Amino acid sequence: MKIITDSKENITKLAADKIRELVAEKPNAAIAFAAGNSFRELFSELEGADFKDVEAFSVCEYIGSDKISHELEAELYSKTGITKIHKPCEEEPEKYDEEIAACGGLDLVVLGIGLNGHIGFNEPATPYDTKTHVQQLTDSTKRMKAELFDGEMNVPNRAVTMGLKTICSAKNVILVAFGEEKAEIVHKLVYGRTETYIPAAMLQLHMNMLLYLDGEAAAKL
Repeated sequence: MKIITDSKENITKLAADKIRELVAEKPNAAIAFAAGNSFRELFSELEGADFKDVEAFSVCEYIGSDKISHELEAELYSKTGITKIHKPCEEEPEKYDEEIAACGGLDLVVLGIGLNGHIGFNEPATPYDTKTHVQQLTDSTKRMKAELFDGEMNVPNRAVTMGLKTICSAKNVILVAFGEEKAEIVHKLVYGRTETYIPAAMLQLHMNMLLYLDGEAAAKL
């Protein structure tokens, strides 16, 4: 794991440069993207990039809502020329890993981290060897997403997500985290034991993991 700390503005540019560099080397790279507040500036930095040959995979999606897919389309895909889009299916989630394998495996996964340590929607106690699967969302996660759905009661109860093994099998991983509210979980990601109670801590074992943090998120390191 390599940790890069700077201002949010500079971190966003550095992460965007790393993604562009990968696509320049391999135009048809298979890249998995998460969505959410942590990525808006990053996606803005990528606007205008030529990603027309990229195979784009959604890390996860709610069941009963296409909110993540719509966000990725509006903020990233439509602005970078991405048309080769894959997203997991509730009915046959295991086929998503077959799609990934057909592209030669994931070249990069771009992630955020939840306050409870989830990556994708792999909640605490998710087994390490999970591939793409349907996940029951915890109350903690639903509270975090309440604003997106105009109230916690409207947040879907389940999601379909790449599993920990799917994510950790990617050739490269980028994880971005901003703000003081992420400082405690970032500390656990970096220094915690690699137990499934903190799913993101499994990334300690990844050889090509880049952790991009602003000063507030890195405050406890």
